[in-house]
Amino acid sequence: MSAHSTNTFTFRPGTSADASLLADLGWRTFDETFAAYNKPEDMEAFHFTMYTPELQAAELADPHTTFLIAEAEGEAVAYVKWNTAPAPAEISGEKPFQISRLYLLQAWTGRGLGDTLMRMSLERAQQKGHDVVWLTVWESNERAIRFYQKYGFQEAGELEFVLGEDVQRDLYMHRPV
Repeated sequence: MSAHSTNTFTFRPGTSADASLLADLGWRTFDETFAAYNKPEDMEAFHFTMYTPELQAAELADPHTTFLIAEAEGEAVAYVKWNTAPAPAEISGEKPFQISRLYLLQAWTGRGLGDTLMRMSLERAQQKGHDVVWLTVWESNERAIRFYQKYGFQEAGELEFVLGEDVQRDLYMHRPV
């Protein structure tokens, strides 16, 4: 996977040098999207369970994980994290492909970047011979659910998502490649 451009965006694979960048960008996008719906103390507690440079370095080193970073105007503005590890029982398929995170800074939504990252994700799943693409989404994130449904994702089950001390319900969604 090499860097290439579409419109004003450049896409490149994440490398071990991106641990701090992904920790910052991951947290900024998560905070922008979910802070208004959650208690500040739950958000803060979650921050350090998911978005530290050390945790991102471990994810970058995982052979089942690949990051694709989108840049605009010289800065990282979005990324997608792909995972090829075994899927939970709710996901059928012989060779699953997970879109683990598809995160954009709010200032860059509405410009087709989410669509581009989704198309690139589905193309990668097909190129690598996967038979099902899956993801999880918070049940209250209606905008994301509509976006995924637009690409043929359907609900396949549910799981608990723990944000600080708040136990929330996420949905598994999947679609054939």
